[in-house]
Amino acid sequence: MICAYLLASEIFATAEDSLYYFGERRTDKSTSSKFQGIETPSQNRFVGYFAMVKNTYNLTLPPMKKLTMEKIIIYSIQGVGKGNGNDLKVQIIMQRKPVFFCSASKNSRIVHDAETDTVIINLSNCPPLYDEVKVKFLSSSDLPKYYDDCPFFFWFHTSFIQNNRLYLSRSELDNPHKPKAWKIYRPEFAVEVYFDDVI
Repeated sequence: MICAYLLASEIFATAEDSLYYFGERRTDKSTSSKFQGIETPSQNRFVGYFAMVKNTYNLTLPPMKKLTMEKIIIYSIQGVGKGNGNDLKVQIIMQRKPVFFCSASKNSRIVHDAETDTVIINLSNCPPLYDEVKVKFLSSSDLPKYYDDCPFFFWFHTSFIQNNRLYLSRSELDNPHKPKAWKIYRPEFAVEVYFDDVI
């Protein structure tokens, strides 16, 4: 909220500058050198969205965009749970309610490519998604759970999806971005999502 205010009041023009200033002011360097800014990637993403609303859309929301999620690709899957994606489950939440769930045996077809170290989750029966959407990855294996009681997750807003594709590196995913999770999630770990327009 403060970062959005700093942008709206034109103290800063970019999300990066606003986030950096907020973190610097919030960090008490007399007691600790640990940076106390916004560390959650999805929160950073939404500050970036607000900067776009301010700078590109003149403080009006962009048009609503309805999408269905068609495919999820997970890169550098080796060492994550069973390492082949079969233990992963995907839950999609919209307006604080679960609207879709898939696993190896329900609403999806999972393809593991050991040569490229990727997993492709082809979704079926995904409902139309719009506005704020949360995607949680659960696991039937002993994959550690962190914040939000799941191994990893992310938020996005459909109106800001470009070319029906969203690519998130390890540093842009909630939970894998934390150093304590890096023994599981290697630097190349990433999630890529492909969408289709709802007409």
